Amino acid sequence: MKKILIITLAFMAFLSYAESEYEFEPVSNKAEYYSGKFNKGKDMQDLLLWAEKFVKWSEQNDFRKSTLTAIFTPYFHDQLDEQDFVWLNLIPNSTEQYSSLGYWIKNGGKLFATLPATNSRVIDVIQWPVSVPEGEFSDLGIVRFSRCKLEEGVNLRQAFDAYKRFAIKARSTGDNMGRKILFSPTGAGDQDYDYVYLLHANSWDDFGMGYDNYGENLVNTPEAQALNSIANCSNARTYSTNTVKRPGGF
Repeated sequence: MKKILIITLAFMAFLSYAESEYEFEPVSNKAEYYSGKFNKGKDMQDLLLWAEKFVKWSEQNDFRKSTLTAIFTPYFHDQLDEQDFVWLNLIPNSTEQYSSLGYWIKNGGKLFATLPATNSRVIDVIQWPVSVPEGEFSDLGIVRFSRCKLEEGVNLRQAFDAYKRFAIKARSTGDNMGRKILFSPTGAGDQDYDYVYLLHANSWDDFGMGYDNYGENLVNTPEAQALNSIANCSNARTYSTNTVKRPGGF
């Protein structure tokens, strides 16, 4: 009886530790990234016009009401000759994502045939939002992607906690940046990194102020120093963003 009691107490202690091991609980969503080149004689204006048709088609077919759609244009980038645009669909969960993809494959072919571009890469990825910028979506936002390798002995949940603590500290100093962790991609090819760190802002002004605020108020804080010990990030690439469809309606 005593042995059973000891085992029971040990198991309860393990459960308590498991529950308290991480400070924050990620709430995941899904994202689709379509990137490619414009067809001959076409440009961004043609893609934006096609996006208007896509939004109208979505409304008529009650398609992905809760999805955010945006178009990215590469700006600070090391492969400008390989990529003209990135089309983002941000979906709440995999069930809605794949159900709606089935509908698109079955019914969206006629519209897709008029796309003024050719996709060269399509990526499906899980996202953990860390922070969300306050204010309205902008027609001219900014996003930066960095590839990160976890330090030995650090897992992704520990990294999420560190980013979350930093984001809370940053917000207390006036920061208005959004942050996400992207991982487990399909369609990205061979990977020599563990996750992608995404930093975004509703405007280029906010992004610039966020950079300055980091140097002035955050760089020497324990929260910022902790980030340096969890991962090594490199190959940052920056894009301008244009939101073409907002979630919650058309």
